Amino acid sequence: MAGKLAAATASFTSDIIVLDLNDLGLTIAGLIQDVGQLNVVTIGDLKVYGSADGAAPKDVREAVMWGTKLFDALYYFALESARRPVAKAGKDGSADIGKTVVTAKKRLLWAALFIMLRGAYPESKTGTLGADVPAFLKNICGMVETPAATAEALASFPLTNINPGWVRAIKWDVMAPAIRQRLALGLAGYRALGPFRYYPCKPGVSKEVQDAYDWVKVVCSKAPDYAILSATRSATMIAKLGSWNHALGNLALECFTDAQLTEMVTIRLIFAKPTADPRYASWRSWVAGGELVLNDPIGL
Repeated sequence: MAGKLAAATASFTSDIIVLDLNDLGLTIAGLIQDVGQLNVVTIGDLKVYGSADGAAPKDVREAVMWGTKLFDALYYFALESARRPVAKAGKDGSADIGKTVVTAKKRLLWAALFIMLRGAYPESKTGTLGADVPAFLKNICGMVETPAATAEALASFPLTNINPGWVRAIKWDVMAPAIRQRLALGLAGYRALGPFRYYPCKPGVSKEVQDAYDWVKVVCSKAPDYAILSATRSATMIAKLGSWNHALGNLALECFTDAQLTEMVTIRLIFAKPTADPRYASWRSWVAGGELVLNDPIGL
């Protein structure tokens, strides 16, 4: 009987698709891995210009000469030839190409310094980390344009689409002394360490506070590292440190007297006195997590 029923129902099938959920999950994970990085540049983002008769540029210099923005050109030539978008007819800028190249390189330097000092790209939105020009960039590095103008000149898409991790490859120790000295004074993610670097902990604090202060002092004694730099801090490090600047501010309130904090503001070691915020108490777990391992030095 069973055999007859099996034969009779062999063609009685539906159009329901059955997928192994693990296989489906692994497939989807692979599909969204790139866009899940958030900082992404697509082929459609690129605006590339070639010669007036529509011929594609042969290299980055030629692309820039015909009006392509520098990051667009870099991403364009990083693609295999078959995947490159069609270049549009550009305007001949050969007469000024020497000046154009130098200006483009300076803008790259300014963008890199913004990342190191502000933890963000030059930005056009008011009130953001990269919306104003640090005096150092203006007076020493010759940044005579707005951050918005720099961002617009470097790419036809938002610079925030580019993961800032590329700054890790820069050899800062070969830069001009003025640049190295300025970076050493206040990298993004390091400024909040200033009070702990230069001021003693007030007497009479709890063991928990004293131990946390000593832990931070050890961090201060280490060479600047990309693990601490705001723009390159890993998810693992963020989970360990919490909101670093806010937590250091809360700890500073525990470690220093009001007179010390006032003096820090006066000498511009900090911008303002910290405000207590119970949401940022990650400093209480830093000691228990052990000494902070830093093995990605910035190399100033």
